[in-house]
Amino acid sequence: MFNIYSMAMNTNPYESPSLVAQYLLFHYGTAQQQLPHGDVPSSGLHFPVRCVTECLDIDRLARRERALDLGCSVGRSAFELAKFFEEVVAVDYSRAFITAARRIQRQRSITCQVPMEGVLTQEMEFHLSPELPSEKVHFVQGDALDPNPLWGVFDCVLAANLLDRVFEPACLLQILTRLTRPGGQLILASPYTWLEEFTPRQKWPTGLTFDFIQMHLSPHFTLHQKKEMPFTIREHARKFQWSYAEATVWIKK
Repeated sequence: MFNIYSMAMNTNPYESPSLVAQYLLFHYGTAQQQLPHGDVPSSGLHFPVRCVTECLDIDRLARRERALDLGCSVGRSAFELAKFFEEVVAVDYSRAFITAARRIQRQRSITCQVPMEGVLTQEMEFHLSPELPSEKVHFVQGDALDPNPLWGVFDCVLAANLLDRVFEPACLLQILTRLTRPGGQLILASPYTWLEEFTPRQKWPTGLTFDFIQMHLSPHFTLHQKKEMPFTIREHARKFQWSYAEATVWIKK
């Protein structure tokens, strides 16, 4: 069993063992594992997969060589991107997330303790579907606001639930512009949950976040699609986060 509870914690909340388990469930859990109560809405399931299947427009891509999943968490979207691209680079700031993603890539399964209630946990096993070409994915621990020049540029860049979790969102949008090739697609998805523990208030958008994004991206991109995407994150067996991400797809000029 992958003992995420032996990992050292630091000030990054996404290094905590409980959040690693929570996001493994969010990315790889079955419907029954994620929603054990039958009366819970299922439209928020499989969000990491839907960020690719519902947003990427394969027919509009100029090239299908390289994709980037920036803020990849524990990796499910990266594996989905690998179905369409020759190479996928998947980056997350959390070392614990990257360790878990590499483990499920190598073993095609992972077992961890998922919170039930109080201090009680339940052992769950998650699997990587056989049809997903995991060998195309390269997981990297890194900073979205300090990209390694060796990453290069990409035909598709996905940044899901990342914009409202970085110190400087305006800087992130500039970086995403540089990382996307002309003719490439940039997929953004976020519920715009602005919190001072991640982003200083003075760096928040002063109006609607979509207007903020459009101001930064429209000189370089054409807006291709905009849609609402619900998602559900199970905190424990009786508590769930229900959110709506706004997803926008941009084509680089």
